[in-house]
Amino acid sequence: MSENLKLNTREDERRKLILNGNVFVVLIKLGMPIALFQLLNQLFRLFDTFMAAGISSEAASMVAYFSQMNLVLASVGSGLAIGTALKIGLAYGSGNFEQVRKTISTMVALVALIAMVLAVIIIPAATPFLRFINAPSDFITYGRYFFIIEFLTTLILFFNMIYISIEKAQGNSRRILSLNLISMIIKLSLTAAGVYIFNAGITFLAISTMISQTLIMIIGLNNLLGKKSEVFRFSKVHIAFNKETLRPIIYASLPIIFSHMIFNLGKTIINTMLISYGALVVGASGIGSLLAGAATMLQFGLQDAAVAVMTQNRGAKKFKRIYQTYKGLITINTISTLVLFLPLWILGSHITRLFALGDPEFHSILYPIYRFMILNMWSFIILTSSNALFLAFGFTKILSFISLSTLFLFRIPLLWLFENFTNVGSEVAGLVMMYSNFLTIIPTLIFLYIALKKIKKEELIASSAE
Repeated sequence: MSENLKLNTREDERRKLILNGNVFVVLIKLGMPIALFQLLNQLFRLFDTFMAAGISSEAASMVAYFSQMNLVLASVGSGLAIGTALKIGLAYGSGNFEQVRKTISTMVALVALIAMVLAVIIIPAATPFLRFINAPSDFITYGRYFFIIEFLTTLILFFNMIYISIEKAQGNSRRILSLNLISMIIKLSLTAAGVYIFNAGITFLAISTMISQTLIMIIGLNNLLGKKSEVFRFSKVHIAFNKETLRPIIYASLPIIFSHMIFNLGKTIINTMLISYGALVVGASGIGSLLAGAATMLQFGLQDAAVAVMTQNRGAKKFKRIYQTYKGLITINTISTLVLFLPLWILGSHITRLFALGDPEFHSILYPIYRFMILNMWSFIILTSSNALFLAFGFTKILSFISLSTLFLFRIPLLWLFENFTNVGSEVAGLVMMYSNFLTIIPTLIFLYIALKKIKKEELIASSAE
């Protein structure tokens, strides 16, 4: 354990809870705020779509489409955040606080550099870029500035993702929730004022999002530059662009970055294919996906909490507790799905009608898509629980393969088959999503068996070294 850096009282108590507390209590205590944080993020996107729907159905489709585009760029930040959280969690669990601070300082500097480079490349070439990814011509004409502002927001998100990963790695889920509550209030206030009072267009929706994310960045920088924590701080002298610091992070991050980028680009292929069913189907698919995603936020919040718990215990070489955490995660996921699914299924028509805003045609497309997509809650019991284990042990190549399999082995081929050999209508957008996620359980279970054998070997090596 580092002799120079010390944990404050709260950090020390939180670390002891993760390493020694009741597994169910720890998962719920850490997972619920993270789930609420992710739900709020999902609500941000839903609210954008809701506000855009207040402008027109075409605007709602445009917002959903461009949001998907920027997710491709956000893949860089999300991938690096995963690698950062993995290294911080291992070092933190083992008590190597010097390495924790070095990792934080290096990654904050790195994402700042990446953001500047991407800004110079993408912003001047926004229109050619949108043409390259085959965006509809009307979207390019009327949504170019919306895309540019969303892109700038994505660059801000690069830092925010790293900062949130730092908080997640130490199990500081309450701070994550508090940050997003503040951000949400500002976001909702600005957006509502712009749309309902000043009759602003969709560009203002992007501006309000950028302002709210900038606030998180400012607070994050203040926390990392402050003196409340000796360990979780940014320091210029701790920046280390060397193999020892960067290699394990890049090695863990690259498969995630690659798979997320390809996966999100693949979603644009699906959107392009769905256009043959009508322009509104693309927007309905995006909205249905956001609604179904909101329903699974508890599962993904628990996944993130489990990753933090497993990673720290891996650093501390407490493998028995890792297995307990995995079993506890599956148990809580199953119970929460049993509780939440029925009301979301029964109230589906009322929920989707909120986003149709009196347009019967749009609702007739959206509701069947939602019905199929909400069934994904059941497949995610296995998928999110297994993903937590894969992430905690750095099996990012496995995660990358599974992610790409979902899209290119199942989803796109299924959509092509439905499009060319059946008379299924617009509900196909939800149908292929449901089938592809359930089929993904097959490779997930195969790789889970392989991963558990590797984990057992690591456990034996750690036991023999003691």
